[in-house]
Amino acid sequence: MSFFKKKYVLISVLLVLVLSVGTIVYLNDQSKPDDTCNNVVHVSANSLTFNEVDKLDEFAELIVIGYATDDLVDREHVVTAFDDGTMQSFHTNTNIKIEKILKKPDDFPLDQNELTIIEPVSLEGQVKYTANDYVELQKDDKSVIFLMKNSFGNYGLINDNLGKFSLEGISQKNVSQSFTSQELSEYEVFRGSVLRKYNIQQVQ
Repeated sequence: MSFFKKKYVLISVLLVLVLSVGTIVYLNDQSKPDDTCNNVVHVSANSLTFNEVDKLDEFAELIVIGYATDDLVDREHVVTAFDDGTMQSFHTNTNIKIEKILKKPDDFPLDQNELTIIEPVSLEGQVKYTANDYVELQKDDKSVIFLMKNSFGNYGLINDNLGKFSLEGISQKNVSQSFTSQELSEYEVFRGSVLRKYNIQQVQ
């Protein structure tokens, strides 16, 4: 085989390889839900809310300082429906790393540093469902997280957006962009109360 024929064959093989890899990457991207999608469905949910940190502390079973280890798109999303196709419920199973336990039940190991919690948000294809405008925990965003165990034995975040408080301050990522200025002010006041109660320093 001549040099030019060998070169032609090599280029053809490389071209096929590039196209194959590109196709695989494209298909993988299509198979993942897009956490930046604009199609957000806001669902009103009946939930018990607290506007005082002492009452929230009393109600919560487990309070930790921790952070989500994965981006929303990489978490396990659960959406259930009734037989007629009507949505029944939705949530996301979020893996968190625990750095410190502030309150715990007797049966929770003091040295446990990982936990899967439930958040009232989920992705299904290009649609993002969220209850009461809840904004999910952001990856690596260290926060104070208030949790309660459900009837299935799983810990879920309580008090909607006032059930998690970033140590890094308020941003458009960890607080809903749709908040009014009054709601943002109330969130900031509540957050300050949380940090003071547990003697937590804000991350600079």
